[in-house]
Amino acid sequence: MDQLIEFDLADRRKREGRRRPLVVALLICLALIVPVAQAQEAPTPTLDQIQTVARELYCPLCNGVRLDNCELQACVQMRQVIAERLTAGASKEQIKQEFVAQYGPIVLGEPPREGLNWLIWALPVVALIAGAIWLLWTLRGWTKAQTAAPAAASAADQSASGRAAGQAEYLAQVDADLAGLEELD
Repeated sequence: MDQLIEFDLADRRKREGRRRPLVVALLICLALIVPVAQAQEAPTPTLDQIQTVARELYCPLCNGVRLDNCELQACVQMRQVIAERLTAGASKEQIKQEFVAQYGPIVLGEPPREGLNWLIWALPVVALIAGAIWLLWTLRGWTKAQTAAPAAASAADQSASGRAAGQAEYLAQVDADLAGLEELD
């Protein structure tokens, strides 16, 4: 019986010796696969990352409401699309271009700077410059009027004294004429 136990023990060692390389190979394969699988998993975007993209887009259904503030179900779904695209590794600009392609330039909240839309960007600047020029011109006119006022006042004084002398002459003539009419009566 001792021989049988020894034979059984030897047989067991042989089998274990054959399994060891398989177990070691399996452990090595698992050790290599786990980091690769983890590296392929894209990190889920945070709420801040989603809101950063959504702040730059506007709801195509509401007027002037940013996508991050809109409570419509469509906007909730658009934010989910943003999250999916960020998870897939798309950049903010790529996501914005996809939304423009799907909904049009209204989702950007500002007109594109091309074609006649450049007037929308240029006219406020031109109006501001024209207003500043008009204000300076008006202020310059006011300061010239104030410096010319003392000279005009002295001329007005001379003119007033000249008118007073003319009126005195006229009144003397009227008095003389009235006296001549009284004599005729």
